[in-house]
Amino acid sequence: MNFLKYLLLPFILLVSVQGFSQKVAATTDSKHTPVVRPLTIEPGIGIHTNFGVDLLLTNLIQWNPDKHLSVASHSSFNINNITQRNFNHIKTNYNYSINQKFGVGTSLYAKRSTHTFLLMVGAKYTSFKETLDSEDFDKTGIAIDALSPDYGLMYSLKRGWKKCFFTFRFYLPLYPWPAKGFDPLYLDGNMNNISLELGIGFQIK
Repeated sequence: MNFLKYLLLPFILLVSVQGFSQKVAATTDSKHTPVVRPLTIEPGIGIHTNFGVDLLLTNLIQWNPDKHLSVASHSSFNINNITQRNFNHIKTNYNYSINQKFGVGTSLYAKRSTHTFLLMVGAKYTSFKETLDSEDFDKTGIAIDALSPDYGLMYSLKRGWKKCFFTFRFYLPLYPWPAKGFDPLYLDGNMNNISLELGIGFQIK
């Protein structure tokens, strides 16, 4: 079932691109000129789609050297499993990830919004520690620090006319499937790292 859901996501994105491009074409005859923002900073908050147990503090910096060329930097600090602290004598001391990605893509413009599609490449650092704290056992713990690649497709929506606007972002990871391999078991890792973000943006230049 997860495999089928994952295969449907690229199809949905392609349909969205077609719809947005039609909307852009329709607005070219309008008396309104689309707003092109050369440089923006867009802080936000988000969740992963693994039942919403993670909290993401994110920021996107986007530079448009040309109307349809976009270059971006996306940073996030992820608090993993924010509701799970103590369970069955196991204490979660900390569990977080730091993501940094850079990307390039294109932007399409509508009457009051901008739709940006980016290919992102970067890395994720994860730090995790749990402790067994029970009177029946000796106190012990485990700690993991890991660095892994992080790349995928990002869609960014900007909504508003002026220098301050609302933003929405959707990130579809391409790791570990299919970059690491085509085993369907890898899809659980992808599904757990799909992210949805909401925020505000500011035009810097």
